Amino acid sequence: MTESTQSAEQKLPNILIVDDEPEIRQMISLCFQNSFRIACAENVEEACKKLVIESFDAIISDVMMPGEDGISFLGRVHDSWPEIPVILMTGHAQLQMAVEAIKKGAFDFVCKPFDFDHLRKIVMRAVNYRNLKRMEKNYRAELEETVARRTAELKQSMAELDFARTALQQAATDKSAFMSTISHEMRTPMNGVIGALELLTEEGVTGAASEYIVMARQSADNMMTLINQLLAFNAQGVHGDGALHHELIELPSTLQSIVTEQLPLFMRKGLALSLQLEDDLPHQIWTDREKLRRLFDILLGNALKFTGHGAVTLAVSRTFSAEEGDALVCTLTDSGVGIPEGMLERIFEPFVQGDCSLNRRHEGAGLGLAIARQNALLLDGRLRAEHVPVGGSRFIVTLKIKTP
Repeated sequence: MTESTQSAEQKLPNILIVDDEPEIRQMISLCFQNSFRIACAENVEEACKKLVIESFDAIISDVMMPGEDGISFLGRVHDSWPEIPVILMTGHAQLQMAVEAIKKGAFDFVCKPFDFDHLRKIVMRAVNYRNLKRMEKNYRAELEETVARRTAELKQSMAELDFARTALQQAATDKSAFMSTISHEMRTPMNGVIGALELLTEEGVTGAASEYIVMARQSADNMMTLINQLLAFNAQGVHGDGALHHELIELPSTLQSIVTEQLPLFMRKGLALSLQLEDDLPHQIWTDREKLRRLFDILLGNALKFTGHGAVTLAVSRTFSAEEGDALVCTLTDSGVGIPEGMLERIFEPFVQGDCSLNRRHEGAGLGLAIARQNALLLDGRLRAEHVPVGGSRFIVTLKIKTP
């Protein structure tokens, strides 16, 4: 027998015939010899030994045999090799026994004397059933292996993400501590510089030296503003909670005071600054005065910084909606350089300015608008930016308000 012939035979389904009559075993073997590989056993014990050492695709077993019968053998197969289909052979007088065997899990049964074509069809169905069960088992094993592997990968990814999150939190904590320390350390010598400049001013210095003192004082004030922003950002954070101190304030006079304080700076730069208040504004509201002033100081300072000519207008009106309830709408419009495309949201991120080229012409660390938006959130409102079609920027603050 050649290797190719052996290989072809090994691919044939393997059938186990269990019958105590040699003639039956021989007839079935001859009938199936070209279609299946055949193994025979004359009793249950011999069949079980073969099942231990060899894999079978189907079993054909007689019901009535000396010693252990086919029904008992069916139970043993189902307990130890449940995936192998069992076909029972029985005489007509044993038909009721065969029906009971079907109920107990037999794949099918044939009556003696049997039609070999009919038997062949039944065996082929049993073999196909065995192949399907084998495929199902393999697919189930592959699925379980895939699920186990993916679960392990997911656990590993979650562990890595958790490690990265912990590292990021630690880095944020370290950065916050560093910013707090360095800001305080910078503030101490700057106080000394400002104090020394004030003493020089009191000495009555004149001429070019006086101008130098004014320039130095302006630079020192700008540095203190930057340091104060760093301290405010570190204490409040872009997502911090911040403590509110509600008090009853006079709304129109407070807004007028904020604009009046900023007006000299705008006039010095040749810019017009105006405040427009609608007639229906409430006279008093409950809010945090300092955070409200801080919010508008930052927005006005931002408009002053990026507006070279023209005017800046703060318009305040009152609105009511089902979503917002009673609210103030404060619109600050300038005629400055505007906001680049795609930067309407990014400008509110810390350490971000609208244009890198502007950083070289305008001082600042890009913290003001981040702090302003956080103040707006703390005041139960929101801050957003818009493009102005004719040039410039528009910042809109919507604040929910409570009146007495």
